[in-house]
Amino acid sequence: MGTPPTRVCYFIQNHLGPSQARRLVATLQRSCPGSFILIGHDGFAGHASADELRQALGVDVFAFRERGKRGYFSLIEPYFDAVDWLTRHGIDYDWLVYLSAQDYPTRPLRTFEELLAATEHDGFLRFWDAADPVNPWGRRRQGVVRYHYRYSDAPGWARPALRLLRAGNGLQRLVHCHLTYGPRLGVRRRQPFDENVRCYAGTQWTVLRRACTEYLAERRHNEDGLIEWFRRTICPDEAVVQTLLVNSGRFRLANDDLRYVDMAGSKDGRPRTLTAQDLPLLTSGPYYFARKFDAERDGEVLDLLDARIG
Repeated sequence: MGTPPTRVCYFIQNHLGPSQARRLVATLQRSCPGSFILIGHDGFAGHASADELRQALGVDVFAFRERGKRGYFSLIEPYFDAVDWLTRHGIDYDWLVYLSAQDYPTRPLRTFEELLAATEHDGFLRFWDAADPVNPWGRRRQGVVRYHYRYSDAPGWARPALRLLRAGNGLQRLVHCHLTYGPRLGVRRRQPFDENVRCYAGTQWTVLRRACTEYLAERRHNEDGLIEWFRRTICPDEAVVQTLLVNSGRFRLANDDLRYVDMAGSKDGRPRTLTAQDLPLLTSGPYYFARKFDAERDGEVLDLLDARIG
């Protein structure tokens, strides 16, 4: 008997209407007819309901339990919910590929699934020591600011006062004012990180073997100290998965998320929207996906990628 084929599940996180997600879903179905597609939809954004998306796309869709807010745990919670959904519905899969609806493949997906079938790695994700002053953020204290404080929301009317207090952020270390995803006020507390448990950061979007996803779900259900800590940090979606998996020591992890994104010059954590002029960049490197795309702004780049994908 031969080795059973690898089954890939593509989990797509969406907050927009069905138009762009429809194109991504159609491409995945055409290129990977044996895969399973699941969408987590943020109906709180007001563009469509989960039921409307399900009817428009013809795939399984579940609704966010709360609005996905940038900088909050609610942005990564749907990933954990997706793992639970797959388990609850008895969906068999070997790999879970985490995409946003503004992602798109950059090469034939059969080559991607061949990579997953042959690899010795258990996961592909970007990660680095969050406390390292030399980091991809380009800011020495970014990891400390994000993950070494316990943040609470401040009322909107307090923003002007916090803006004044923020001027003293570099002068003291016990309190930090954060306005990018706020306003939020952080207090330096005893933290769960030490020489044995490091805080790792990275990017939200991952490609993980089922053993990894089930380990993450187990840790989330146990609501252990690390999960509880991350719920009150800044941008936990860019650290909680990395911290849990790397510290576990159980998995062979490739420090590569297999996708292209251009964050150069970003001041709000959003990647640059890609266009047809970026095609040489998207197709010249070891990338299988890229983000972000906006079909209304430039649909030509998706047409060109479709011709490449086949």
